[in-house]
Amino acid sequence: MEYNSKYNSEWFKKRALESLTQIVPHKWDYSDSLLLYISSSAIEGYEAMQDTNAAYFKLITKPERDYLQSIAKDVVDVLPNKFEYIDLGPGTEHKEQFFFDELKRQGKEFTYIPVDISEYYLKRAVQHANDQGIPVRPVQASFEEVAEILGEPTVPRFVSIGLTFSNYEPQVILSLLKGIAGQKGICFINAQMRDRVAMNALQKEYATDSVTLADDKLKLLGLDPSFDVTPRKTDDGIRAWCSIINPSKELLERGLIKGDELLVFESLRYTLEQLETEIKKSSTKFQLFDTGSSFIASVIKV
Repeated sequence: MEYNSKYNSEWFKKRALESLTQIVPHKWDYSDSLLLYISSSAIEGYEAMQDTNAAYFKLITKPERDYLQSIAKDVVDVLPNKFEYIDLGPGTEHKEQFFFDELKRQGKEFTYIPVDISEYYLKRAVQHANDQGIPVRPVQASFEEVAEILGEPTVPRFVSIGLTFSNYEPQVILSLLKGIAGQKGICFINAQMRDRVAMNALQKEYATDSVTLADDKLKLLGLDPSFDVTPRKTDDGIRAWCSIINPSKELLERGLIKGDELLVFESLRYTLEQLETEIKKSSTKFQLFDTGSSFIASVIKV
């Protein structure tokens, strides 16, 4: 594929400023997860977190992989015999492989459509699918652009977002998924339950390692993450916050001032009841896959 040159530094800076949303006076939402993995340093940081000896891998990646492997057959059972598999944010861990294997076993026909703003992650996803002879059609875009780029579905769509679901406020991302899936589409989400994981350890992990991924986001606002904001603090949400010490010209023009707080990152953790309540606000046609794991996924029918 030809990668889109429009996604340059100016595009990301414009996106960054436009994504700022006031929550209450002096508190601003800057959690846009698209802006997390746009630099080589952020990619290196993310991949370091996936090291098998890293706390992030042990707390999140390994249990998530084990869980997805355990439910792959049940998920694939509900998919049609021919469809488009839209993978929002494929990452590097190839967790889609559990579905690939089961789809092959069941003889179901699909085209794999990985979606990411990053050429790096897209190229990895394309190569992984090509190596297995899977038809693949990558899309370099923000998630908000996908529905328009793909147009009306000609076959059913299976739209998967996995744990990236937790980087968004639930109703925002559920609405986005349904828009991409279209009529008779199926959405797949995956979330980690706060009452089934060591939240203190998880909070500590995000506070030490993951939050550094937000440094490049802060630079897009004209801020030096070492001097212009306070050290990031992570609550038990999981949400990472900092306060502005030296607002940039761009921020002053947007109405932000010294002392305002920025929500720079979130990876929300739910109870089963909270997750089910959020899904019910969006759809009455859904299925939860609860194996007792710290992860619970859901297939949501449009």
